[in-house]
Amino acid sequence: SLSPRHPTRREMIASIATAPVTAVVARRSAGSSRTTRGPTAIRAGRAAFATGHHGTLAPPSPRRVMRRSARGGAVRAQSISEPPSKTTERAPADAPAAGDRFDWTRAWYPMSPIDFLDETAPNPMKVLGKSIVAWKGEGGAWAVVEDSCPHRMAPLSLGFISEDKQIVCRYHGWEFGNDGKAAAIPMSTDAKAEKTACESPRSCAVSYPVKEEAGVLWVWPTAGADAWLEASATPVATAAAEFGELPGDWGMVELPVGYAPALENQFDPSHAEWLHAKYNAESGLLDGAMNVAYEPMTRFNVKEGTMGAGGFTVEHGGYNAGNKDVSAERLFTAPCSSRSEYKDANGKRYLSAAILYTPTEPGRCLMFTKFQAHTRKAVQGAGKAKVTAGDRWRGILESPARAAFQWYMEFVAKDPELVRVGLQHGVYGAGAYTLGDQDIQAMHGVEVAMETAERDWKKSYYLPTPSDAGVAGFRTWMDEHAGGGVRWADGVRDDESKMKPIAQRLERYERHTRHCRYCKAALRELGVLEERLVDFSNAMLAAGLVFGLGGAVVGQEGPAVVSLCLAGLAVNATESVRDMQHGMKTSVPRRGDPIPKLW
Repeated sequence: SLSPRHPTRREMIASIATAPVTAVVARRSAGSSRTTRGPTAIRAGRAAFATGHHGTLAPPSPRRVMRRSARGGAVRAQSISEPPSKTTERAPADAPAAGDRFDWTRAWYPMSPIDFLDETAPNPMKVLGKSIVAWKGEGGAWAVVEDSCPHRMAPLSLGFISEDKQIVCRYHGWEFGNDGKAAAIPMSTDAKAEKTACESPRSCAVSYPVKEEAGVLWVWPTAGADAWLEASATPVATAAAEFGELPGDWGMVELPVGYAPALENQFDPSHAEWLHAKYNAESGLLDGAMNVAYEPMTRFNVKEGTMGAGGFTVEHGGYNAGNKDVSAERLFTAPCSSRSEYKDANGKRYLSAAILYTPTEPGRCLMFTKFQAHTRKAVQGAGKAKVTAGDRWRGILESPARAAFQWYMEFVAKDPELVRVGLQHGVYGAGAYTLGDQDIQAMHGVEVAMETAERDWKKSYYLPTPSDAGVAGFRTWMDEHAGGGVRWADGVRDDESKMKPIAQRLERYERHTRHCRYCKAALRELGVLEERLVDFSNAMLAAGLVFGLGGAVVGQEGPAVVSLCLAGLAVNATESVRDMQHGMKTSVPRRGDPIPKLW
């Protein structure tokens, strides 16, 4: 949030790096009109396209998708290659025109920061409930296909990348190129049979349009020649930003909550004054010394004339004593981009925030974050953290061990550059996970309550204040322009309960670590270090036993004492390393009460 409650610049940087759910820097979104994509233009370019890079793709057969009612139930399957007939669908008189409806299957979705991806292995992903896999293919270009081998439907993500940069199915060794065409079928009886099989459309993996832009890998979740043409003519959502791309690296997490509650959360910046506030540990009340006073929002509205299929724009003011004079504009570009620009009382840029979302499957979505503070005030903390004398002494005593750990990771670890960033994400930036845990607890509660209520948001929510206008604006866009909710891929049912046990809500491996090559490298190195420390402590214990017995004979106990002390230090270091690994997997404490204290 924009709130000066963000404790320190270090914590701000850490939250940007890992990006667990950040309501901590004022969120804002933005919407822009989508570029018109006409079928005439697609048909006109089809012949020329057929001879290009993707000319080997067969034209798609009419896809069948589930039309969803406003309540989220499946109504019927209907081809999207043809307009609905009068007998299959009757639009209400006040429904938006067809051209003003957002089509979930015809848009670019951000799937990962480029630097999170492993260029040497398949990278499994999900979008709209559809499993896909990305890899760095021929010519250094990223390729994306359905995560299902056409042979026996085994996941291609279990495979590996060949020397020719083709993805290889680990089940039977089939190989596929960037365009999804089969390049090798090892169990073919001879070369002629293999060529015939490889040329069959049935041997092709389903390939999807993919683009690398703004430091992100984008995927268009519809296959076929027409999809490649339409995707090539459509800009990604971040291109609508007035001030262009923000500097720095993207953070990304996969939230254990659905698309709607996640988007609502960022359209509600004032929640930071309570959800992310500092509370007194003894009384449980807001700590006045460590928080600035909140200010009721008096300005928050959808900008006139901006609401449409492509998104919308909202305008609002500040919400605490530190930012009360700030004005903000949030541009939401459907389906995924929220770009915020804050300005101070003099009209100068104060803070910029770029947040992206991708619905991966029912009850889960990706969230990307990037922030740029244009003034120090935008990242200053509202108060100083309480540091006791015990904390200071502990820091002094632990400093040699920390220095030894940093030396090991810098000079002994296999890939220190990856490990350094991974430790920043998962160990030194752990405070950002706490902010994410706070958001997730609230968003999960909202999602479950809405599911249980079985009525729409207008009847479930009571939104009496100006600060609620962002949530109402987003829900209105969903109802009027996006069919009331996410349209999932064929065969994906949104009928399972969104209730998740607290351990699942608080886990960190699926949320971030598994998506990030930096964190996976750091986790591997921590595991190696743990094994070495255990071996060292065992060796020192054995040496202490030998020296102790020998010292008893010759009257020299010094070596035994030193060995046992070293063994004890190694045991303590092992526990610290285990704590680090645990912290990269879950927020559930290793010891004591499994429910962490979030406030």
